[in-house]
Amino acid sequence: MENQPKNILICEDHQIVIDGLVSIFKNQKDFNVLGYVKDGKDVLSKVKNDNPDILLLDLNLPNKNGLDILNEVKLYNSEIKVVILTMYNKEGIVKKVKQCGGDGFLLKNCSSDDLLRALDSVSEKKTFYVGKGVNNSIEESDGFTEKIKLTRREKEIIAELVKGYNVPQIAESLYISPYTVETHKKNIFKKLNIHNSIDLITFVNDNNLFT
Repeated sequence: MENQPKNILICEDHQIVIDGLVSIFKNQKDFNVLGYVKDGKDVLSKVKNDNPDILLLDLNLPNKNGLDILNEVKLYNSEIKVVILTMYNKEGIVKKVKQCGGDGFLLKNCSSDDLLRALDSVSEKKTFYVGKGVNNSIEESDGFTEKIKLTRREKEIIAELVKGYNVPQIAESLYISPYTVETHKKNIFKKLNIHNSIDLITFVNDNNLFT
């Protein structure tokens, strides 16, 4: 009796990438695409409804970042294999994906062969798959945080943001106003030259900010 194909759910907000992935799997008897979801806040409900074997997950989705989604999915069902497909090629992010229980990490410029090899690997093994070209080396902090001169309050807020807390939650935790938190957040992003929570997590991990 032949093995049943593995069901894949694509979590990606760019239609051209979705179309490319669907095209790759079209003639693959080992994999079946259940569908796709473009908004981060809809991923978990789609997972619960479709029950995929594998999640192909972009880190930078609208309304919820991929690391939060990864945590939610693994909490719901740890047996679902989650492979990150992203343009973020940072050792700190790879490390964070591993810590969150991810099963593989690929870059969006990977070959179709590397993609299929990754899905075969995570389907059969428990080892973490790292795609070609992914920066998975152990990097030393370059002292950037010292040059940046983050204040104590800024570090407190960064620590809360990395945990996934929103502005009102941070304000309540630190006994300050949401406006003050939002102001600090804007200053932090400007100071570090970052644009979203994924960039912030990358910075924290690459510079060993809390270790």
